[in-house]
Amino acid sequence: MTLDSAVRLRRAPDGHPARAVHGHTYTLRLHLAAPLHEVLGWTVDFGDVKRLFDPLFKAMDHHPLHEIDDLPDCDAATIAHWVLAKGRAELPQMERVDLQERPGRGVIALARADQTVLPL
Repeated sequence: MTLDSAVRLRRAPDGHPARAVHGHTYTLRLHLAAPLHEVLGWTVDFGDVKRLFDPLFKAMDHHPLHEIDDLPDCDAATIAHWVLAKGRAELPQMERVDLQERPGRGVIALARADQTVLPL
């Protein structure tokens, strides 16, 4: 899915352009892992995923992410981990979040403790 959001990096050095409000059109991918349903032939119903993730998506899409109280900062890694943590509260099957700021630049956040952020 894609979402458009304004961001401001709180931890950027004074005078750095990233401290100013700017925007990104993010590409967000959620990866879920669950046992295969033997009758239906899938792991998780996409309609259920959409319904459960939609409130979080709507809180981010076309909203300034830097105004979200419990989001520590707006760099891609922090956002991806935040989405993973929030998403897993509703979708415990969520194992990975890919967040791309622009083509060729993004991160992968994994639920596994041994690998938590990878470049995309």
